[in-house]
Amino acid sequence: MLHRPTFQLLTIIIAAIASCMLPSCRSSRNASGPTNDRPAQTVPAQTSQATASPRESVETLFASYRQWTDVSMPVKCVLRSPKSLSISGKASMIRGQEIRISMRMLGFEVGGLYADTDSIFFYEKLNRTMVVESMAKLTAATGLQLEDIQDILLGQVTYPGSHSDNSSLIKRFNIETENNRIALVPRKSSIPWLYYLASSPDVSLESLAITLAGKGSALCRWAYPLQTDAGPVSPSADITATLGKQSVDASFIWTLETASWNNGLTPQRNLPKGYRRIPFMQLVKSLGSNK
Repeated sequence: MLHRPTFQLLTIIIAAIASCMLPSCRSSRNASGPTNDRPAQTVPAQTSQATASPRESVETLFASYRQWTDVSMPVKCVLRSPKSLSISGKASMIRGQEIRISMRMLGFEVGGLYADTDSIFFYEKLNRTMVVESMAKLTAATGLQLEDIQDILLGQVTYPGSHSDNSSLIKRFNIETENNRIALVPRKSSIPWLYYLASSPDVSLESLAITLAGKGSALCRWAYPLQTDAGPVSPSADITATLGKQSVDASFIWTLETASWNNGLTPQRNLPKGYRRIPFMQLVKSLGSNK
């Protein structure tokens, strides 16, 4: 049986993921931007962007994205607040069809996330509980679809309807400069994301700031990307979120060096059965009781 700290970790990590995936979000130019208190991963620069305009830099980034069909790789979830814990697992994604993150201990699954075009599931096996939200509810509230969530997890700029043509992606944003950074502001207010891009050594996605209407805020920061079969993909995503009175600071670290791309994976909707369903806000409230 799992000990209580492990259950706390699962609950908090699942809530952290959900805070950036579920609806009721709105954009905020007042959200805190990225800081430099954590060292970013460094890689040799490929092409200097010193003389490129912000628009040219963004065009270069978008042109580097590649089409992909599926990926599987190890993932590590690290929690810094309100507890200091970590757990490893496996992740797989089928482009536009499925996301699966399985959290494991000693080779056994203890909880996870599953999403397809119909629903998003968060589950933990200790108490056999599950949170289920409709993907249609998410899409109606924000415009975000499954492919957009996949892009966010991989650290790539996304905008609904621009997944097959990277050249059209730039038309979806206003490009601004703020304190030596590039800001991408969605041209339609129904999309709640505000992106920040770093311009040195090469332009790369740096952060995503959102505010949960009446509930809190979230900031996602990505490490400097590695080149993969999907183009530049970040090896880690740091999420700082405030959910009501509960603050969460967690990271998702992908082992991109051993990632397997484009192997013809097919959807496997084998979810746990007989689980008790609970509302998402009940999950959030339970964070405050995990001491």
